[in-house]
Amino acid sequence: MAADEESQKATARSWIRQDTSQYSKNGNGTTGVGDLWIKLMTSARWYPKDMPDEEKRLILKLDLSILVFGCLSFFTKYLDQQSITNAYVSGMKEELGLHGDQLNYITATFWASYCTFMIPACYFLTHYPANRVLPALEIGWGLSTFGLAWARNIETLYAMRFFTGVFECCSFTGTIYIIGSWYKPGEIGRRVALFFIASPLGTMFAGYLQAAAYTNLNQAHGLAGWRWLFIVDAIITLAIAVFGFFVFPDVPSREKPRFITADEHTLARKRLEGLVAPPRLQLSRSIFKRVFSRWHWYLFVLQWTLMDQNFLPGAQPFSLYLKAKSDVYSIVQINTIPTIVTAVSIVVAFICGVAADRTGRFWVPAVAVTFPVLAGMILLVVWDVGESGRLAGFILTGFEAACSPLTMGWASVVMARDAEERAVVTASMNAIGQAITAGTQVVQYPASGAPNFHSGFISVLATTVAQLGAILAILFLSHRDSHRDSEHQRTTATAGPEVLAEVRLEI
Repeated sequence: MAADEESQKATARSWIRQDTSQYSKNGNGTTGVGDLWIKLMTSARWYPKDMPDEEKRLILKLDLSILVFGCLSFFTKYLDQQSITNAYVSGMKEELGLHGDQLNYITATFWASYCTFMIPACYFLTHYPANRVLPALEIGWGLSTFGLAWARNIETLYAMRFFTGVFECCSFTGTIYIIGSWYKPGEIGRRVALFFIASPLGTMFAGYLQAAAYTNLNQAHGLAGWRWLFIVDAIITLAIAVFGFFVFPDVPSREKPRFITADEHTLARKRLEGLVAPPRLQLSRSIFKRVFSRWHWYLFVLQWTLMDQNFLPGAQPFSLYLKAKSDVYSIVQINTIPTIVTAVSIVVAFICGVAADRTGRFWVPAVAVTFPVLAGMILLVVWDVGESGRLAGFILTGFEAACSPLTMGWASVVMARDAEERAVVTASMNAIGQAITAGTQVVQYPASGAPNFHSGFISVLATTVAQLGAILAILFLSHRDSHRDSEHQRTTATAGPEVLAEVRLEI
């Protein structure tokens, strides 16, 4: 059987070499752009040196389709999400007569719909074509964002943010699910990190875009700069959604993507055999029994919830802090200074994702980035550290961003052999974590409490310490399971027929 399988793989690779020769050589017989890129990325250790060339070409195509659309989609998600805060501090508050903690309630409305629909949406996504569902949902949130540009009262803001939450509900975890369906465990960490980087880029770009809209478009055609921000956001979002219909793939066990050949599709499925389980053909009645009888749901949801709490200080509270000091900072500075936090997030998240893939240890960078966050929170709790010290405290919380791709990547690897559990648990992580955050941030960081959110800073200091405990617990249990799996494989490999039959019955 093993010899037959190796023979089939060799045949498939031979076909792919013949079929993809056009990509490696141009008409003059010289090396093509694709091969030059592959050589460059191999030298940078993006691709393993011992990986066959045809497999590298396949992964390059997957990267260009999954990651390009996934990153652009996630970029627009956070561009649209951050824009409500940027608009608030750039004239929306005054024009619509917002007061008190209404910004918090607008944000909570978004998270309520986002979290409510996420788990069922992501579960059903395992049984429907993701290459159609995710771009269609993006069109929905693009139109909802466009609606914000014409808001005349608080009720319209609530309605548009509610629908934006509905349409965005499985964008993040849906793309993570697709990444976990096409790549081997050792390839997931850096790609989830690269995908995640699009969120701080969207947050950062939103700040610069609002500053540009305020400077260049304010009162153009009678519209305030903050309204132009939503119009530009919507145009970008809709264009990327249309792009997704042409390039984004479904899971490999179903429809063949248009950008790869039939032989490459065969290779894509073969390379995942025994590593990544395909989704079941029918909705499984046992899914919740499988989910709640294992530790994965409990600890990954806990870790994600703690992480969401620890994200908060460097986001909206930082903007509100700067807004409260408008005698010190200009509107342009209020919109651009928080981008330093996102710049830190981008660099740290990518470095940690690469480190996790190369070492196979997600826990090492996760623990490492927690300590700068602790230092930042101590500065904010103490508070009387001068303006530079407080800014440093907010900026250091940017290290927390690395925990998002590390936790999602770790969860995808741990649950690689159960596609439905992977979808439900990762959706639960995001939904429950964000739902709790939507409620707690109103209490921890009320807009009326700026600039010093002392109780919120103390609570995040506590959850940052708890995060270390959750990481170590996941490490212990995942190692225990790996050891049990290894023992089980050794037992079944050496057991006689009678013992093997008993093992099968136990399973």
